[in-house]
Amino acid sequence: MAAKTGQIGELMRTLGAQLKDAFSGGRSAGTVEPSGYTPRSLVVAKVSRNAVAELVNQARNHPQRGNLASANPAYVALAELTELVGKPGLALGLRNETGEIGFLDLDMAPEEAALRGGAYLDRRQNRNLWRQLKHLAALKVDRTMLAPTRPVRSPEDMELPEDTVDEDEIR
Repeated sequence: MAAKTGQIGELMRTLGAQLKDAFSGGRSAGTVEPSGYTPRSLVVAKVSRNAVAELVNQARNHPQRGNLASANPAYVALAELTELVGKPGLALGLRNETGEIGFLDLDMAPEEAALRGGAYLDRRQNRNLWRQLKHLAALKVDRTMLAPTRPVRSPEDMELPEDTVDEDEIR
């Protein structure tokens, strides 16, 4: 018992010293550990989540199809997903029975939809399509998000070089 007590005491002293070093090592209690994510990746994630959330909110009212010409990257991602999956009738809609948003195939035959209880895809396909949609939306945002550029200036703001001749001087 005495040997175990000594080992526990040694362990407590070691852990206490490590804890003391961690706090005195320049980190105060108010600092936050760096997450390892770049500011750009955080912005891309936030914008893509907002785009998908807007798509989901619209799908609550009526089924939403993808649109390659949309300004919302989630609609473009849904259109790309439709092409990848090979189901031209793929849309996002509200399942009234459960209240969940899911993928449905609007081109499904009425007989098959009646057997399945609706045009909605099964849970496995739904989960896979959700992952792909979120990934494609993030890629679309990342591709279209530009780095800082020079501001656009009007012609009046442009300064003429000194060696150019003014038209009024010619007349």
